[in-house]
Amino acid sequence: MTYTLLASIAALLAFVSTPVVRWLEIRVHAIDRPGRRRVHRSPVPRLGGLAVLAAALGTIALAPLAGIDVAGRLAARGWALDWLAAGVLLAVATGVRDDTRGLTPLPKLGLIVAAAAIAVGGGYGLHGFTEPFSGTYLELGPFGGLATVVWIVVVTNAFNLVDGLDGLASGVALIASATLLGVSLIEGRDDVALLWAVLGGALVGFLPYNFFPASIFLGDSGSYLLGYLLAVLALQSLEKSATLVVVLVPVLALGLPVMEVVSTVLRRSAARGVASIIRADRGHIHHRLLRYGLSHRSAVLTLYGVCIGLGALAFLAVVGRGTASAIVVTVGGVAIWAGIGWRRARRRARGA
Repeated sequence: MTYTLLASIAALLAFVSTPVVRWLEIRVHAIDRPGRRRVHRSPVPRLGGLAVLAAALGTIALAPLAGIDVAGRLAARGWALDWLAAGVLLAVATGVRDDTRGLTPLPKLGLIVAAAAIAVGGGYGLHGFTEPFSGTYLELGPFGGLATVVWIVVVTNAFNLVDGLDGLASGVALIASATLLGVSLIEGRDDVALLWAVLGGALVGFLPYNFFPASIFLGDSGSYLLGYLLAVLALQSLEKSATLVVVLVPVLALGLPVMEVVSTVLRRSAARGVASIIRADRGHIHHRLLRYGLSHRSAVLTLYGVCIGLGALAFLAVVGRGTASAIVVTVGGVAIWAGIGWRRARRRARGA
C-alpha cells in the first residue's frame, strides 16, 4: 500500500507538472529543433527531466501528509541524503547546461565523473559481495569505489545514448524501476524501494507526454537524471552481503542501455579509431531498427520487450541464486540479444 500510494502521488504530480514545465520551456525557447541526427520533424521542448525531478521531489515533500516520511526513513537507515542530492543536482545541471547552451563531450564527462565521485563520497556504491561457491565475503576496498564511479558514469551516459526515440529512455527507466523495486523488496531493502516507487510513479505520469509523438523530450537533463539515479539506486537495492550473481542483477535490469554503451564504443572505435568514441552518429540500435523498417512506435515497443525480458532474468537471478541460476540467466541474456540480431538479419534479407 505504501509503495502504491507513493507511486500514485508521483504520477499525479508528473502528469500535472509536465504541461507547466513544457509551457515554461516554450517561453524561454528551450526547444529541440529538427536536424540531421534527429528523428522528429517539428520543434519540441527539451527539458522534460525537470518535470520528472519536480514530481519526485514534490512527492517526497508531500508524502508525510499521507503518513510516509520518505526522507526520515532513509536518514534512519544511514542514507547520506545531502550527498545524494548534490550528485543528482550536478548531473541535472550538467544536462540543463548542455540542453540550453551546449557542452563539448569532455567537460560533460568530467562533470558526470564528479557527480559519481560525490555518490561514492556519500557512501553509496558496491563495497563487496559474497562468493557463491564458498560463501566467503570479499571486501572490494578502494576498487569498489572505482568500480562504482565507472558504473555510474557508464549508466548515466547510457541513458543519454538511448534517448533517441520518443518514450524510449523514459520507458526503459520505468521498466528498470519496476524491476528493481521488486528486487529491493526481495533483498529486504524496503528503504530504497520507497525511491523506486517515487521514480517509477513520476515516469508513469510523464510518459504520456513523452511517448510518440512526444510533446516534450527528456533532454540531457532527464537522461542524466534517470541514468544517475538508476545507477546509484540499483546498487543500493542489493542486500549488503549479496552474492556475485545477485550483484550482476543491475547489469541485467539495465541491460539495454549498458549494451548500447558497449556497442557504441566498439562500433565507433572500429570504424574511426578510439578518438572517435565521443563523436555522435546514427548507428544506435533504435536508429538501426528504424532503418530495418520498423515504425517509430514498433521500434520503441520492441526495445521495451527486450527490457522486460532482461528484467525477468534479473528476478530469476535474485530468486534462484546459485550456480544454476547464473547459467540460466547468462544463457537467457545471450538468447535475447541473439534474437535481436536474428531479427535484424531477417529484415536485411527481406530488403536485399
